[in-house]
Amino acid sequence: MDGPEPQGETGHLGGGSGLDLLRAMVAGEILPPPAMALFGIELVSVRDGGATLRRKPGDYLYNPMGPVHGSAVAALFDLALGSAIQSALPAGRTYTTLDTRISYLRPVTAASGTLTVTAQAVDLWERRAAAEAQLTDADGQVCATATMTGTVVERPPEGSPEKPNRTWDVSDWLKIS
Repeated sequence: MDGPEPQGETGHLGGGSGLDLLRAMVAGEILPPPAMALFGIELVSVRDGGATLRRKPGDYLYNPMGPVHGSAVAALFDLALGSAIQSALPAGRTYTTLDTRISYLRPVTAASGTLTVTAQAVDLWERRAAAEAQLTDADGQVCATATMTGTVVERPPEGSPEKPNRTWDVSDWLKIS
């Protein structure tokens, strides 16, 4: 097989739990969200109620004052916290973000090395979920922490659109229908 197979309603996207979906992404059976490719973020591992993601910061992400722009860190947190929540949800359920709070503790630069976010779902209710995460640099220093609250909803019956049998490319975002 050359790449991830598209999944219909009976595949990973339609019938499995959130953990099943994320495990299929880690295994390369289905593609992760295109935002991960756009931002250069890798889904490293998932477990029930948790996820670990990483990315290497580059100077192309710097803000006018020098360090990596906070939005690059926020995107990493958003995907990690959301993955932690999704991994704890049963089949047929997903979430939508209500609130994300980030505390930036030290600047991140290209010299920080690979950034790793470890996220864990901390509370799951019928209609709400919460998760927390830490971002560490290559030396293991905590650079930022974050929390997320989400609303738990039914997964739409059509599921996610079928994934092409190729990797996502930034040029996909630039195509006009």
